[in-house]
Formats: sequence, structure tokens, C-alpha cells
Amino acid sequence: MNEVGHLAKRIKSGDRQALSKAITLAESSNKKDTPKLSELFSHLQSITHKSFRIAISGAPGVGKSSFIEKMGIHLCELGYSIAVLAVDPSSPKTGGSILGDKTRMDKLAAHASAFVRPSPSGKSKGGIALSTSDSVALCEKAGFDIIFIETVGVGQSEFLVSDISDMFLLLLSPLGGDDLQGIKRGILEMVDMILINKSEGEHKYLATKTESYLKSSINPSNGKFPTWLIPIRKISALHSQGILETFSDMKKFWTLHLSNKNKNEESRAKIKKLIIENVRNLITDDFKNDKLLVDRLTRVSEQVETGEIPLKFGAEIMLRYYTKPISEGE
Repeated sequence: MNEVGHLAKRIKSGDRQALSKAITLAESSNKKDTPKLSELFSHLQSITHKSFRIAISGAPGVGKSSFIEKMGIHLCELGYSIAVLAVDPSSPKTGGSILGDKTRMDKLAAHASAFVRPSPSGKSKGGIALSTSDSVALCEKAGFDIIFIETVGVGQSEFLVSDISDMFLLLLSPLGGDDLQGIKRGILEMVDMILINKSEGEHKYLATKTESYLKSSINPSNGKFPTWLIPIRKISALHSQGILETFSDMKKFWTLHLSNKNKNEESRAKIKKLIIENVRNLITDDFKNDKLLVDRLTRVSEQVETGEIPLKFGAEIMLRYYTKPISEGE
């Protein structure tokens, strides 16, 4: 058995270090690692386990990590196994994680039934790393009951996270005035549940105001399923308030998801979108790193700048250069 086959065997046996190694392989930007990842998935193909995948979105500082830790510990105590993929924002210049800390969920990470993995968001504008989809799949193959995907929290552009999750949960702080008006319509149209965190003590008034605003702003019956009314709850992760009620709602949603006759078709449509997004990023990388393409792009840019050709035609020329092999002498 080769190295990849041995890694797959360790993942099947519940080895968390092997899972971490596999996720590192999924996150690798080295194209030489892609065949290894593909081989690993082939070894794990026979595993048909399905996890409940929950995306947790919200602005930095809203308490996503605190909520996931409290909810995760509660679920572990109920006998569930939990995986958390916490996507940290990356520096646009260096690509490195800005937060840089191992994890902000120390208690949950130490639990025998939990696996917590921080990952840089990389170049993705969708609030997740493009590798996150493969990382989620690896956690699913490892047999976890529930997978939480904590996103960067960049607002409306977090459309990608809805394509790798079953349930999209938005976490908010108590808001007022312009902050309430600033909630993006796009993200409200994607949510399956809204939680107003930090609703205790002096924040109670603003929390109630936020709740009223949200109830008047969205139609709760516009959920993914005919019988699903989008819950809007006031909670306090710090004091573990609302955790039980929130999980009760999650279970109801999961039951509806499992009974959805169109779930396979919807899943396939999501995967198509993710593949296209990955293709777009691969092409962008090639345009930045291939010397011949860079030279061609410079020349075409000059033609557009001088008005010799329109921008749209310049893009078509570059696409032709990309799809047709070119040589140094051209």
C-alpha cells in the first residue's frame, strides 16, 4: 500500500492527524499535489456517510467562534461528533492568515468527539477558501455527524458558502439605526436561520429592536422548504442562552432536508457552480504566472489603452491565446 492509500486507511479508522494531513493536501496550491488528492478521494469513494453541514456567517466580532464552541460542546455531550472548519481571513498580499492563531475554540478542540481546523481563506471572495469544499468532503468521509463552516464574514459576497452547506445560519449583534439599514439584502435572501447574539444585559433593547426590524424585513415563509419558517432568535453564546432552542430548529431543518426529493439535483447544481468558480481561479493564476500569457496580456492591454481595440475584444483575444498553445517565437 502506497502513502496515499495508507493515509486513506488511517482516515477511515478515525485518525485525526491523518485527516489534518489530508486537509493540508486539499489546501495546497502546488499543482503536483492535485493527483495525490484525487487518488485519496478514490480510496475514500466507497464511504457514503452524509454529514449535516452548517455554515455560520457573520461580521468579525459577532461571536461566531463563541457560538460554535458552546453549541459544539453541547452536541458532543449529546453524543454527536463535530468537525469545525474555521476560515480565517487571509492577507491579500501575502496570502497568509491574518488572525494566525491555532484556534479560538480551545475547549471544543480538546473534546474527544470534536475536530477543529482553522484554514486561510486564500484568494476566495466568497467568505470561504476554494479548498473548503474538499475539506468538508474529507470531514464527511471521516464520519462526522455535523460539520460547522465558520466563514470570514465579508457580507453579501459570501454566496459561495451556501453552495457547500446544507444550512446557512447568519449571526448578528444587536444593531440600531444605520447598522440595521446596512444589513445586506443578498445575505438575508440566503439565510435559513438568524441568531442575534449578545442579547443579554444592556443589549436587550437593541436586540429586540433588531429582531423587530428583521421580522419586518424578511418573509419567514421564503425558506428552502414549504413548511420551513425562518427562525429569528435572540441568544447569548456567552451565557449559553438559546443553545437548546437553536439546536431544536437545526434538527427540524435537517429532517426537512433529508426528506427533500430534489436534494440530489440541487447538490449537483451547486457542485457545477463550484467547479466553474475553481476554473475561473485556475485561469486567473495561469494569467498571472505564465510568462508568455503575461507578455501577451501586456500587448493586448496597450491596444485597449490606445483605443485600437475594445475591451471586450481584448478579452476574447486573450481567451483564444489561453485555449490555443503558444510558443516563445509567436
